[in-house]
Amino acid sequence: MAPEDDSDFYDLPFSAREGKAPPPEPMRPEHIPKKFRQLSWLFIDTEISKTSYLESGAYAVTGEDCEQFHNNKNVGSIISSYKFEILGQFHDDIGDYDPQKSRAFFKEMIEGGNYHRILTLIEFVLRHEYCSEELRESLLDAFDEAPIAYFVEEINGLPTIIPRASCEAGKSTQQAIRTIQGSGMDGAATHLRQAAENINAKRYADSIVDSIHAVESVARRIAPRSKTLGDALKSLEKKGLLKNSQLKKGFEQIYAYTNNEEGVRHPLVFQDSTAVGLDEAMFMFGACASFAAYLVSKHRQTETG
Repeated sequence: MAPEDDSDFYDLPFSAREGKAPPPEPMRPEHIPKKFRQLSWLFIDTEISKTSYLESGAYAVTGEDCEQFHNNKNVGSIISSYKFEILGQFHDDIGDYDPQKSRAFFKEMIEGGNYHRILTLIEFVLRHEYCSEELRESLLDAFDEAPIAYFVEEINGLPTIIPRASCEAGKSTQQAIRTIQGSGMDGAATHLRQAAENINAKRYADSIVDSIHAVESVARRIAPRSKTLGDALKSLEKKGLLKNSQLKKGFEQIYAYTNNEEGVRHPLVFQDSTAVGLDEAMFMFGACASFAAYLVSKHRQTETG
């Protein structure tokens, strides 16, 4: 049943309304979003196509074009190196460079490969001496454009793919969401689903708002006379559900961050947008899901005790 206070409940996909939607893409280690696959293939295919165009003889290859032709032709060198160094193939089984074979190799890997095959390939391409600057920049942009659980950091001069969050953290958040869904807290579950949708759509400020709303929904269900989250937390503390005062203060500070004059829940007067991004939205999503589940668990203990 849809919660009465969530008018946009039915704007969500069916899977999300039924509580079957997965957590946000950036919180799913070992998962490659389709958009990341699409962008990676687009950028690599564009690089291969340059080679075919220059080889076609459509115009004379001179000057800067000659250097570009040399670099693009070396897409084949990247593949040969990958097959030799990563796949362990013998050199005489690799074959000569062929644009169509290169296209088929990359597309099969990117479209159907699992997460470690794709990320190993992308990292190898980024590190290869024959990777053009344009291709390198495009692939790096893909990690920002697509909601993926990984980012690229240069370590000791080499582009290195690093997970945004540990697999354990992702599983912990998933368990928190299941706790909330299993408690009948429909409003909180809906807000978390909306927060996840907003992260995937890169609406990070909106995601933080919904994450906070999820905690508010649980707190006010447990303490129905409270008008604000602050009031609810005080009420829960009096009931013995929040025995750690520092925990309550910590969450009050996070809540205050979203409510100050430059917070995500208020229009800005002197800035065009709030300074929040994926990392902030991810932190708030995980923190709020865990805190809401904590409150639900404490409430259950009180009822059964």
